Amino acid sequence: MRTKDHYMKLLSENPNATVGFSLAAQAIYAARFGVFEKSDDEYRQIAFNLKAKYGENLTVNEVISEMQ
Repeated sequence: MRTKDHYMKLLSENPNATVGFSLAAQAIYAARFGVFEKSDDEYRQIAFNLKAKYGENLTVNEVISEMQ
């Protein structure tokens, strides 16, 4: 299940990775709503905002910051 803990584990195992805005949006959605299962309007808005703010890719630290 794609929960906040799932994404935090993924991010912590790859601290030097870059994260596409779509995956970052999934992680942030899970952090806010408990689990990411499928895209909806809220997910799309998060993704749109991330792309506008960071571009195509985020650092792991940026994703974690947005998740909090």
